Amino acid sequence: MSFSFLPNAVLVLCLGSLVQLAAISWRRHVARDAVLCVIVLLASLASIMLPTFLIMTGSLPLFSSDSWGSYAGALIILSVIAIVLMSRHGAISADPSVNSEYFILLTLATLGGVAMTCAVNVISFFLGLETLSLSLLGLIAFRNERLDAGEAAMKYLLLSGVASATLIFGFALIFAETGSLRFAMPDLSHLPEPMIGTMGVILVLTGMFFKLSAVPFHLWLADVLEGTTIPVASLVAVTSKIALFAAMLRYFSSVNLGVPSAQVNEILIVAVLSMLGGNLMAVVQTDLRRLLAGSSIAHVGYLLVAFLSPQPFGVASAAFYLAAYAISTLGVFAIMNGVLPQGRDIREWHGLFRRKPAAALAMSIMLISLAGIPPAVGFFAKFYIVAAGVSAHQILLLFVLILSSTIGLFYYLRLILIMLTPAPEGYVSRAELSMPTPANATLIAVLACATLVLGIVPGALVDRSQGIVVTPVPIPVHSTIP
Repeated sequence: MSFSFLPNAVLVLCLGSLVQLAAISWRRHVARDAVLCVIVLLASLASIMLPTFLIMTGSLPLFSSDSWGSYAGALIILSVIAIVLMSRHGAISADPSVNSEYFILLTLATLGGVAMTCAVNVISFFLGLETLSLSLLGLIAFRNERLDAGEAAMKYLLLSGVASATLIFGFALIFAETGSLRFAMPDLSHLPEPMIGTMGVILVLTGMFFKLSAVPFHLWLADVLEGTTIPVASLVAVTSKIALFAAMLRYFSSVNLGVPSAQVNEILIVAVLSMLGGNLMAVVQTDLRRLLAGSSIAHVGYLLVAFLSPQPFGVASAAFYLAAYAISTLGVFAIMNGVLPQGRDIREWHGLFRRKPAAALAMSIMLISLAGIPPAVGFFAKFYIVAAGVSAHQILLLFVLILSSTIGLFYYLRLILIMLTPAPEGYVSRAELSMPTPANATLIAVLACATLVLGIVPGALVDRSQGIVVTPVPIPVHSTIP
């Protein structure tokens, strides 16, 4: 008899979003709604560690309750809590009467992301994906008085729709061959028409790469990060990446990716292109948000190296790298939001060490972590990825990883050098320094300390990552179509 689990975090987030909606219907109060959002997120985080509340029998499983889903879900929830803390009161939208909806959309985005990480059925995965995507669309366009926000939302809407349609087409082809809606790659050797199944898997991969903004499906990311607010940009760059990567790893968990095949070749090509393309894109940028978009694309490529490296280090290195990437990237966005929210041009950051030494030091810690320089956590995370690649004999991917990481050193260290040097003569800065809110300042301090502590003493996170298990979804051998 099969069992169907409803993850605790999904249940709590569903109920929490209803409570938030009822509170707004009763009376609008932005500060209260922000606190209520944090309470819901903390409750969902605590519920992950408790036994499953709802277990039903005799039905098709929709979710898994394994440690991989719990780990990725906890990362998503913690990331959204950080995003709430960096969301300035009154800066979310020019119209304060709509700011309460911002926090409901954050809760719904978290709900979609958490549902994706533990989905074992195409239906539950796609519902989570669309919940996340539609929430992101509303958040990207939230500042509707700005033209660039509308442009970013329109680009995200069109390309997200294309990606979703590609995924649905791929799932439909696979269902036509297997008669199953299990969220797992089918055994292509046992299908009546293996070519149709192969095309379905390639379409599913392509749709996921669109959502991950991996090269060559990356062109929307820089425009979206540039057009939206800083907290929402961090949501796109961090939370959605964790959810998509966690779901993709689960989808291929029962397949030996060490055996050459059409889908493995696609992943290999996209990994190489993402590592090189993301770093080369970031090198030529003068806009800090577009630079971070290139950095995010490159890190997707690094994660794909772990994805293509089976046990003993594949899943563990990916889990560790997701945490390191989330901490460092959220730290950069938190400093941008707290110190120079209008500082898009990297020249605006000239002389920050003299004007705001604590913020400049924290920014440098985050940047050296993203670059993979010790003693920050990013160094050990990248070393872990290399160890996984060596164990899987991924020579080409390791060569490209080292080459692209060397390119990445240039723009990360260039930004640190800019903060150390005064502005050139004749350059007039248009951005004014601001004082971080107490919540944002606390967030920056916590993330900076975590970046250093986990880099110097990574043992606890390594042990946690090595204990993660991705429960494979049973794949039916024969078609169940009547």
